[in-house]
Amino acid sequence: MPGQMFVRFMLLQKRLLGKGGFLLMLCLAPLLAAGVGRLSAEPAGIATIALYVPEGDASAQEISGRLLNGGGVLRYLPCGDEEKARTLVETGEADAAWIFSEDLSERLEELGEKRRVRPVVTVVERKDSVPLILGREILYAAIYPSFSYAVYAGYVREDLGVAEMTDEALYRVYDSVAVEGSLFRMVYPDDTPGETENFTYVQAPLRGILAVWFTFVGLAAALWFMQDEDRGVYGRIPVTRRLRVSYIAGAVFLLDSAVVLLLSCWLAGVFTEWKKEVVSCAVFAVCVLAFTNLLRMICRTPRRLGMTFLPLLAAMLLLCPVFLNLPYLKAGKLLLPPWYYLQSIHNTRYLYEMAVYTAVLVLASAILQRVHSRRR
Repeated sequence: MPGQMFVRFMLLQKRLLGKGGFLLMLCLAPLLAAGVGRLSAEPAGIATIALYVPEGDASAQEISGRLLNGGGVLRYLPCGDEEKARTLVETGEADAAWIFSEDLSERLEELGEKRRVRPVVTVVERKDSVPLILGREILYAAIYPSFSYAVYAGYVREDLGVAEMTDEALYRVYDSVAVEGSLFRMVYPDDTPGETENFTYVQAPLRGILAVWFTFVGLAAALWFMQDEDRGVYGRIPVTRRLRVSYIAGAVFLLDSAVVLLLSCWLAGVFTEWKKEVVSCAVFAVCVLAFTNLLRMICRTPRRLGMTFLPLLAAMLLLCPVFLNLPYLKAGKLLLPPWYYLQSIHNTRYLYEMAVYTAVLVLASAILQRVHSRRR
């Protein structure tokens, strides 16, 4: 029996690879992944900032260095003078302009001594938007270290009366007690540090898109099996054994697609660890296989199954964490295989939940198959 199943599997594989439509479907994922990977390496951002920094001010140069070397989701256009920065905003080439004061160091020192928070950078914007609100927070974060040191220096020299201390000695003491890195450390529920995934905003939704694509490959496999069944390809196989055959036929689709899914994640730069990726992908493939076959048995005809494609696409894009992770409709999320897969990458609990969900789907399919066979 295992030998016959393997022979049948290889024959189906040979037949499937001869179909241009299937090969095109497989090529879409790595092409998208390679394009996203290339796009993420290009200088791009959710907003373009024209940046004017006076050359003779040390604090302004230090702050601009934090902005330009820190990466992030903003794109910066350095300008040689203030007027050029304003012109870029007026002509629409930049969303905002950040114009640093010519005497920024003196102003920070004065504000630090008085312990006051006052504007030190002129911000020119075309219109307020969410990216620009985020941009202002990034600007505040870049200015804060310089302002913090100015407050510290003012406190030591004025309040403690250590006026004779040199700037070098003062900064050395300040730097020795400064907190290095972030005050917070992000970890996933499986203790994977967040720093292991240095994804850009362009790469972030790709895994979710690939998970949706993989589910549709499973749906295509179920539709292909139903069309073969209508043509009498499986006429000699008893109805009670059709479910097993449908799993074999679908496995041909999903085995090739699983390899493409892993390759696409690697090409796009969202790959984590081989063991974790392969295990999650394998369980996800079985889950999709069980899900699509149960849906096939519920719909009964290719036309009805085809009618579910658009509603399923909308549900997966809305409920699964592809672009947004909404905290609503938890019951609907639990019915969609991509939701388990996307969560399981950093939380093994969802991997086990996906396995249990798969077992429930297989059991439901077996019961439904028995009911259908009795009716015939």
